[in-house]
Amino acid sequence: MRRLAAIMLAAACWMQAQDVYLRLTDYGGGKIRLVVEPFVLQSTAPGSEFGRRVAVIEDVLKNDLEYSLYFDVLTDTAYLATGTESVILKAVAANEKISVRLEDYDSRERISERSYEVREDARRTAHTIADEVINILTGEKGIASTRIVFSYRTAAGKEIGMIDYDGYNFASITSNNNLNLFPAWSPEGTRILFSSYTDDRLKIYLKDLSTRETKALSSFKGLNFAPCWSPDGTKICMSLSKDGNPELYLLDLTTGELHRLTYNSAIDTSPTFSPNSREIAFVSDRSGNPQIYVMDTHGGNVRRLTFHGNYNTSPCWSPRGDIIAYVSREKDNSQQIYVTDPTDFSPLRLTYLGNNEEPSWSPDGLHIVFTSNRTGQYELYTMNWDGSRLRKLTSGITANAPAWSPFLSTTE
Repeated sequence: MRRLAAIMLAAACWMQAQDVYLRLTDYGGGKIRLVVEPFVLQSTAPGSEFGRRVAVIEDVLKNDLEYSLYFDVLTDTAYLATGTESVILKAVAANEKISVRLEDYDSRERISERSYEVREDARRTAHTIADEVINILTGEKGIASTRIVFSYRTAAGKEIGMIDYDGYNFASITSNNNLNLFPAWSPEGTRILFSSYTDDRLKIYLKDLSTRETKALSSFKGLNFAPCWSPDGTKICMSLSKDGNPELYLLDLTTGELHRLTYNSAIDTSPTFSPNSREIAFVSDRSGNPQIYVMDTHGGNVRRLTFHGNYNTSPCWSPRGDIIAYVSREKDNSQQIYVTDPTDFSPLRLTYLGNNEEPSWSPDGLHIVFTSNRTGQYELYTMNWDGSRLRKLTSGITANAPAWSPFLSTTE
Protein backbone atom coordinates (compact mmCIF):
# COMPACT_ATOMS: atom_id res chain seq x y z
CA MET A 1 0.00 0.00 0.00
CA ARG A 2 1.37 3.32 -1.00
CA ARG A 3 1.98 6.02 1.54
CA LEU A 4 2.14 9.72 1.02
CA ALA A 5 5.60 11.05 0.16
CA ALA A 6 6.06 14.74 0.91
CA ILE A 7 8.74 17.17 -0.20
CA MET A 8 9.21 19.47 2.74
CA LEU A 9 10.64 22.95 2.23
CA ALA A 10 11.60 24.89 5.34
CA ALA A 11 13.20 28.27 5.80
CA ALA A 12 15.40 28.16 8.87
CA CYS A 13 14.35 31.51 10.20
CA TRP A 14 15.28 31.15 13.87
CA MET A 15 17.63 33.88 14.96
CA GLN A 16 17.41 35.38 11.45
CA ALA A 17 19.01 32.33 9.85
CA GLN A 18 18.46 32.51 6.09
CA ASP A 19 19.58 29.08 4.90
CA VAL A 20 16.88 27.03 3.22
CA TYR A 21 16.91 23.27 3.59
CA LEU A 22 15.15 20.87 1.24
CA ARG A 23 14.11 17.60 2.83
CA LEU A 24 12.67 14.63 1.06
CA THR A 25 11.06 12.27 3.52
CA ASP A 26 8.58 9.42 3.48
CA TYR A 27 7.53 6.68 5.85
CA GLY A 28 10.26 4.28 4.86
CA GLY A 29 13.42 6.31 4.39
CA GLY A 30 14.99 9.61 3.43
CA LYS A 31 15.99 10.37 7.02
CA ILE A 32 18.29 13.23 7.93
CA ARG A 33 21.47 12.20 9.71
CA LEU A 34 21.54 14.19 12.94
CA VAL A 35 24.55 14.07 15.22
CA VAL A 36 23.69 15.07 18.80
CA GLU A 37 27.00 15.90 20.40
CA PRO A 38 27.40 15.42 24.19
CA PHE A 39 25.98 18.44 25.98
CA VAL A 40 28.50 20.81 27.52
CA LEU A 41 27.81 21.78 31.13
CA GLN A 42 29.60 24.96 32.20
CA SER A 43 30.19 26.40 35.69
CA THR A 44 28.03 23.74 37.33
CA ALA A 45 28.79 20.32 38.75
CA PRO A 46 27.19 17.41 36.84
CA GLY A 47 25.61 16.16 40.07
CA SER A 48 23.83 19.43 40.83
CA GLU A 49 20.10 19.91 40.29
CA PHE A 50 20.82 21.98 37.19
CA GLY A 51 23.20 19.31 35.93
CA ARG A 52 20.57 16.63 36.53
CA ARG A 53 17.99 18.56 34.53
CA VAL A 54 20.41 19.06 31.65
CA ALA A 55 21.13 15.32 31.60
CA VAL A 56 17.38 14.62 31.43
CA ILE A 57 16.98 17.10 28.57
CA GLU A 58 19.80 15.47 26.61
CA ASP A 59 18.37 11.97 27.02
CA VAL A 60 14.75 12.90 26.30
CA LEU A 61 15.70 15.08 23.32
CA LYS A 62 17.55 12.22 21.65
CA ASN A 63 14.58 9.91 22.17
CA ASP A 64 12.12 12.49 20.83
CA LEU A 65 14.15 13.16 17.69
CA GLU A 66 14.70 9.48 16.95
CA TYR A 67 11.06 8.60 17.56
CA SER A 68 9.88 11.29 15.13
CA LEU A 69 10.98 9.13 12.14
CA TYR A 70 12.64 12.13 10.47
CA PHE A 71 16.17 11.44 11.69
CA ASP A 72 18.92 8.92 12.12
CA VAL A 73 20.22 10.16 15.47
CA LEU A 74 23.97 9.64 15.91
CA THR A 75 26.41 10.58 18.67
CA ASP A 76 29.62 10.94 16.65
CA THR A 77 30.53 12.56 13.33
CA ALA A 78 32.79 9.57 12.61
CA TYR A 79 29.73 7.89 11.14
CA LEU A 80 29.24 10.66 8.59
CA ALA A 81 30.67 11.08 5.11
CA THR A 82 31.25 14.32 3.25
CA GLY A 83 28.37 15.22 0.97
CA THR A 84 25.72 13.48 3.04
CA GLU A 85 22.67 15.39 4.19
CA SER A 86 23.75 15.75 7.79
CA VAL A 87 23.28 18.18 10.66
CA ILE A 88 25.10 18.59 13.97
CA LEU A 89 23.26 19.58 17.16
CA LYS A 90 25.39 21.22 19.86
CA ALA A 91 24.18 22.32 23.30
CA VAL A 92 25.87 24.38 26.01
CA ALA A 93 24.23 24.70 29.44
CA ALA A 94 25.06 27.48 31.91
CA ASN A 95 23.33 29.95 34.21
CA GLU A 96 19.99 28.07 34.25
CA LYS A 97 19.78 28.14 30.44
CA ILE A 98 20.71 25.86 27.60
CA SER A 99 21.78 27.10 24.18
CA VAL A 100 21.04 24.77 21.26
CA ARG A 101 22.84 25.26 17.95
CA LEU A 102 22.24 23.46 14.65
CA GLU A 103 25.05 23.35 12.09
CA ASP A 104 25.37 22.00 8.57
CA TYR A 105 27.95 19.19 8.68
CA ASP A 106 29.79 20.01 5.46
CA SER A 107 29.97 23.81 5.73
CA ARG A 108 29.78 24.14 9.54
CA GLU A 109 27.50 27.07 8.90
CA ARG A 110 24.89 27.85 11.49
CA ILE A 111 21.34 26.83 10.65
CA SER A 112 19.81 28.11 13.87
CA GLU A 113 20.59 28.86 17.49
CA ARG A 114 18.31 29.44 20.44
CA SER A 115 18.52 29.61 24.22
CA TYR A 116 15.98 27.92 26.53
CA GLU A 117 15.22 28.24 30.21
CA VAL A 118 15.99 24.96 32.00
CA ARG A 119 12.76 24.55 33.88
CA GLU A 120 11.91 22.23 36.76
CA ASP A 121 9.99 20.09 34.28
CA ALA A 122 13.07 19.20 32.25
CA ARG A 123 11.15 16.72 30.10
CA ARG A 124 8.85 19.50 28.92
CA THR A 125 11.85 21.63 27.97
CA ALA A 126 13.28 18.72 25.98
CA HIS A 127 9.97 18.20 24.16
CA THR A 128 9.86 21.88 23.22
CA ILE A 129 13.40 21.78 21.85
CA ALA A 130 12.68 18.59 19.89
CA ASP A 131 9.58 20.03 18.24
CA GLU A 132 11.41 23.19 17.22
CA VAL A 133 14.39 21.25 15.83
CA ILE A 134 12.00 19.14 13.76
CA ASN A 135 10.28 22.23 12.43
CA ILE A 136 13.55 23.93 11.53
CA LEU A 137 15.01 20.95 9.68
CA THR A 138 11.89 19.53 8.02
CA GLY A 139 9.21 22.21 7.98
CA GLU A 140 6.91 19.77 9.79
CA LYS A 141 5.46 20.07 13.28
CA GLY A 142 6.81 17.72 15.94
CA ILE A 143 4.64 15.63 18.27
CA ALA A 144 6.90 15.60 21.34
CA SER A 145 4.71 18.12 23.18
CA THR A 146 1.46 16.28 22.40
CA ARG A 147 -0.55 14.33 24.97
CA ILE A 148 -2.91 11.40 25.09
CA VAL A 149 -6.21 11.18 26.97
CA PHE A 150 -7.90 7.91 27.82
CA SER A 151 -10.40 6.22 30.10
CA TYR A 152 -8.93 4.21 32.97
CA ARG A 153 -10.42 1.90 35.58
CA THR A 154 -10.73 2.91 39.23
CA ALA A 155 -12.29 1.24 42.27
CA ALA A 156 -15.44 3.34 41.78
CA GLY A 157 -15.75 3.25 37.98
CA LYS A 158 -13.74 4.84 35.17
CA GLU A 159 -12.11 8.26 34.99
CA ILE A 160 -10.47 10.24 32.20
CA GLY A 161 -6.70 10.56 32.48
CA MET A 162 -3.95 12.21 30.46
CA ILE A 163 -0.26 11.47 29.83
CA ASP A 164 2.51 12.95 27.72
CA TYR A 165 2.98 11.28 24.36
CA ASP A 166 5.83 9.16 25.78
CA GLY A 167 3.84 7.96 28.82
CA TYR A 168 5.10 10.38 31.49
CA ASN A 169 3.29 12.95 33.66
CA PHE A 170 -0.01 11.19 34.33
CA ALA A 171 -2.84 13.51 35.39
CA SER A 172 -6.54 12.94 36.10
CA ILE A 173 -9.03 14.93 34.06
CA THR A 174 -12.13 13.73 35.91
CA SER A 175 -12.71 12.59 39.49
CA ASN A 176 -16.48 12.11 39.74
CA ASN A 177 -16.53 8.36 40.54
CA ASN A 178 -18.72 7.69 37.50
CA LEU A 179 -18.19 5.76 34.29
CA ASN A 180 -16.35 8.26 32.04
CA LEU A 181 -15.80 7.07 28.50
CA PHE A 182 -14.91 8.02 24.90
CA PRO A 183 -12.66 11.11 25.37
CA ALA A 184 -12.09 13.23 22.25
CA TRP A 185 -9.83 16.27 21.80
CA SER A 186 -11.03 19.51 20.30
CA PRO A 187 -9.00 20.54 17.22
CA GLU A 188 -7.25 23.37 19.08
CA GLY A 189 -6.37 21.08 21.99
CA THR A 190 -7.94 23.04 24.86
CA ARG A 191 -11.16 21.05 25.38
CA ILE A 192 -12.15 17.41 25.69
CA LEU A 193 -15.45 15.72 24.99
CA PHE A 194 -16.37 12.60 26.91
CA SER A 195 -19.39 10.55 27.91
CA SER A 196 -20.33 10.01 31.56
CA TYR A 197 -23.08 8.08 33.32
CA THR A 198 -25.10 10.56 35.36
CA ASP A 199 -28.77 10.42 36.34
CA ASP A 200 -28.91 6.81 35.12
CA ARG A 201 -27.95 7.56 31.53
CA LEU A 202 -24.93 8.26 29.40
CA LYS A 203 -24.49 11.98 28.62
CA ILE A 204 -21.85 13.88 26.68
CA TYR A 205 -19.84 16.51 28.54
CA LEU A 206 -17.35 19.16 27.52
CA LYS A 207 -14.27 19.76 29.69
CA ASP A 208 -12.29 22.99 29.32
CA LEU A 209 -8.70 22.20 30.27
CA SER A 210 -7.84 25.87 30.85
CA THR A 211 -10.68 26.78 33.20
CA ARG A 212 -11.29 23.21 34.46
CA GLU A 213 -15.01 23.80 33.89
CA THR A 214 -17.25 20.92 32.79
CA LYS A 215 -20.66 21.32 31.19
CA ALA A 216 -23.23 18.96 29.70
CA LEU A 217 -23.35 19.16 25.92
CA SER A 218 -25.80 16.41 25.00
CA SER A 219 -28.24 14.93 27.52
CA PHE A 220 -31.07 13.53 25.42
CA LYS A 221 -33.02 10.56 26.73
CA GLY A 222 -31.31 7.26 26.13
CA LEU A 223 -27.61 7.04 25.30
CA ASN A 224 -25.39 9.97 24.28
CA PHE A 225 -21.96 8.60 23.36
CA ALA A 226 -19.00 8.26 20.97
CA PRO A 227 -18.55 11.97 20.20
CA CYS A 228 -16.03 13.29 17.68
CA TRP A 229 -15.13 16.81 16.49
CA SER A 230 -15.17 18.10 12.96
CA PRO A 231 -11.65 19.23 11.93
CA ASP A 232 -12.68 22.90 12.08
CA GLY A 233 -14.15 22.50 15.57
CA THR A 234 -17.60 23.82 14.62
CA LYS A 235 -19.52 20.54 14.72
CA ILE A 236 -19.73 17.33 16.69
CA CYS A 237 -20.86 13.97 15.38
CA MET A 238 -22.18 11.54 17.99
CA SER A 239 -24.35 8.51 18.51
CA LEU A 240 -27.76 9.06 20.15
CA SER A 241 -30.51 6.57 20.96
CA LYS A 242 -33.15 9.18 21.74
CA ASP A 243 -35.34 8.00 18.85
CA GLY A 244 -34.88 4.28 19.48
CA ASN A 245 -31.73 2.51 18.28
CA PRO A 246 -28.39 4.39 18.21
CA GLU A 247 -28.12 6.65 15.16
CA LEU A 248 -25.56 9.27 14.14
CA TYR A 249 -26.34 12.96 14.60
CA LEU A 250 -24.45 16.14 13.76
CA LEU A 251 -24.56 19.00 16.26
CA ASP A 252 -23.71 22.50 15.03
CA LEU A 253 -21.96 24.20 17.95
CA THR A 254 -22.62 27.68 16.54
CA THR A 255 -26.36 27.40 15.92
CA GLY A 256 -27.19 24.52 18.26
CA GLU A 257 -29.00 22.73 15.42
CA LEU A 258 -29.07 18.94 15.53
CA HIS A 259 -29.19 16.99 12.25
CA ARG A 260 -29.85 13.27 12.04
CA LEU A 261 -27.50 11.54 9.57
CA THR A 262 -28.51 7.86 9.59
CA TYR A 263 -31.95 6.23 9.33
CA ASN A 264 -32.16 2.47 9.78
CA SER A 265 -32.89 -0.20 12.35
CA ALA A 266 -29.21 -0.99 12.87
CA ILE A 267 -26.75 0.41 15.40
CA ASP A 268 -24.65 3.26 13.97
CA THR A 269 -21.75 4.51 16.07
CA SER A 270 -18.01 5.38 16.32
CA PRO A 271 -17.90 8.27 13.83
CA THR A 272 -14.59 9.77 12.62
CA PHE A 273 -14.24 12.74 10.27
CA SER A 274 -11.98 12.82 7.25
CA PRO A 275 -9.36 15.61 7.56
CA ASN A 276 -11.09 17.64 4.82
CA SER A 277 -14.46 17.44 6.69
CA ARG A 278 -16.20 16.04 3.62
CA GLU A 279 -16.80 12.49 4.87
CA ILE A 280 -17.43 10.51 8.04
CA ALA A 281 -16.41 6.91 8.58
CA PHE A 282 -18.49 4.96 11.12
CA VAL A 283 -19.51 1.51 12.33
CA SER A 284 -22.85 -0.10 11.53
CA ASP A 285 -24.26 -3.60 11.84
CA ARG A 286 -26.80 -2.99 9.05
CA SER A 287 -25.28 -5.90 7.10
CA GLY A 288 -25.71 -8.27 10.07
CA ASN A 289 -22.32 -7.77 11.73
CA PRO A 290 -20.38 -4.61 12.57
CA GLN A 291 -18.62 -3.19 9.51
CA ILE A 292 -17.10 0.17 8.64
CA TYR A 293 -18.96 2.50 6.30
CA VAL A 294 -18.24 5.94 4.85
CA MET A 295 -20.77 8.69 4.12
CA ASP A 296 -20.61 12.37 3.35
CA THR A 297 -21.13 14.81 6.21
CA HIS A 298 -24.80 15.26 5.30
CA GLY A 299 -25.51 11.54 5.61
CA GLY A 300 -25.64 10.74 1.90
CA ASN A 301 -23.56 8.53 -0.42
CA VAL A 302 -23.16 5.73 2.12
CA ARG A 303 -20.75 2.98 1.07
CA ARG A 304 -19.34 -0.03 2.85
CA LEU A 305 -15.57 0.10 3.32
CA THR A 306 -14.55 -3.16 5.04
CA PHE A 307 -15.03 -6.60 3.49
CA HIS A 308 -12.29 -8.51 5.31
CA GLY A 309 -13.69 -10.53 8.22
CA ASN A 310 -17.15 -10.36 9.73
CA TYR A 311 -16.48 -7.94 12.60
CA ASN A 312 -14.76 -4.58 12.00
CA THR A 313 -14.93 -1.60 14.38
CA SER A 314 -13.17 1.49 15.77
CA PRO A 315 -12.29 3.43 12.60
CA CYS A 316 -9.90 6.36 12.94
CA TRP A 317 -9.03 8.55 9.96
CA SER A 318 -5.37 9.50 9.60
CA PRO A 319 -4.72 13.28 9.80
CA ARG A 320 -3.01 12.93 6.40
CA GLY A 321 -6.25 11.61 4.94
CA ASP A 322 -4.66 8.70 3.10
CA ILE A 323 -5.56 5.76 5.35
CA ILE A 324 -7.98 4.66 8.05
CA ALA A 325 -6.97 2.53 11.03
CA TYR A 326 -9.55 0.10 12.39
CA VAL A 327 -9.98 -3.11 14.41
CA SER A 328 -10.87 -6.48 12.91
CA ARG A 329 -11.80 -9.70 14.69
CA GLU A 330 -9.72 -12.64 13.48
CA LYS A 331 -10.73 -16.28 13.13
CA ASP A 332 -9.14 -17.01 16.51
CA ASN A 333 -11.44 -14.28 17.96
CA SER A 334 -8.54 -11.94 18.70
CA GLN A 335 -8.92 -8.24 17.92
CA GLN A 336 -6.20 -6.83 15.66
CA ILE A 337 -5.45 -3.41 14.18
CA TYR A 338 -5.40 -2.85 10.44
CA VAL A 339 -5.01 0.14 8.15
CA THR A 340 -6.62 0.57 4.75
CA ASP A 341 -7.01 3.03 1.94
CA PRO A 342 -10.43 4.72 2.39
CA THR A 343 -11.13 4.74 -1.35
CA ASP A 344 -9.80 1.33 -2.37
CA PHE A 345 -10.09 -1.29 0.37
CA SER A 346 -6.65 -2.85 0.78
CA PRO A 347 -6.16 -3.93 4.41
CA LEU A 348 -2.73 -4.20 6.03
CA ARG A 349 -2.49 -5.93 9.41
CA LEU A 350 -0.32 -4.16 12.01
CA THR A 351 -0.66 -6.19 15.26
CA TYR A 352 -0.41 -9.87 16.12
CA LEU A 353 -0.02 -10.47 19.88
CA GLY A 354 -3.02 -10.49 22.22
CA ASN A 355 -6.03 -8.27 21.59
CA ASN A 356 -5.29 -4.83 20.15
CA GLU A 357 -8.02 -2.22 19.95
CA GLU A 358 -9.10 1.44 19.75
CA PRO A 359 -6.44 3.01 17.49
CA SER A 360 -5.92 6.79 17.47
CA TRP A 361 -3.48 8.68 15.23
CA SER A 362 -0.77 11.10 16.24
CA PRO A 363 -1.38 14.52 14.62
CA ASP A 364 1.49 13.99 12.15
CA GLY A 365 -0.06 10.74 10.92
CA LEU A 366 3.12 8.75 11.58
CA HIS A 367 2.19 6.95 14.82
CA ILE A 368 -0.79 5.19 16.40
CA VAL A 369 -1.75 4.84 20.06
CA PHE A 370 -3.92 1.85 20.97
CA THR A 371 -4.86 -0.53 23.78
CA SER A 372 -3.55 -4.07 24.10
CA ASN A 373 -3.90 -6.85 26.66
CA ARG A 374 -0.76 -8.68 25.52
CA THR A 375 0.61 -8.47 29.09
CA GLY A 376 -2.63 -9.55 30.78
CA GLN A 377 -4.53 -6.27 31.12
CA TYR A 378 -5.44 -3.54 28.67
CA GLU A 379 -2.78 -0.85 28.67
CA LEU A 380 -1.63 1.85 26.26
CA TYR A 381 0.92 1.31 23.51
CA THR A 382 2.15 3.26 20.52
CA MET A 383 3.57 2.03 17.23
CA ASN A 384 4.66 3.47 13.92
CA TRP A 385 2.08 3.70 11.15
CA ASP A 386 3.31 0.37 9.73
CA GLY A 387 3.17 -1.54 13.04
CA SER A 388 6.88 -1.26 13.82
CA ARG A 389 8.57 0.04 16.98
CA LEU A 390 6.10 -0.88 19.68
CA ARG A 391 6.30 1.25 22.83
CA LYS A 392 4.41 0.59 26.07
CA LEU A 393 3.16 3.79 27.71
CA THR A 394 1.39 2.70 30.90
CA SER A 395 2.05 0.20 33.64
CA GLY A 396 -0.53 -1.11 36.09
CA ILE A 397 -3.35 1.03 34.69
CA THR A 398 -6.26 -0.63 32.90
CA ALA A 399 -6.80 1.79 30.03
CA ASN A 400 -9.31 2.17 27.23
CA ALA A 401 -10.31 4.54 24.44
CA PRO A 402 -7.11 6.56 23.94
CA ALA A 403 -7.20 9.77 21.92
CA TRP A 404 -4.02 11.48 20.71
CA SER A 405 -4.09 15.26 20.98
CA PRO A 406 -3.63 17.66 18.08
CA PHE A 407 -0.41 19.66 17.92
CA LEU A 408 -0.22 21.65 21.15
CA SER A 409 1.34 25.08 21.49
CA THR A 410 4.35 25.43 23.79
CA THR A 411 5.91 28.48 25.37
CA GLU A 412 9.37 28.97 26.76
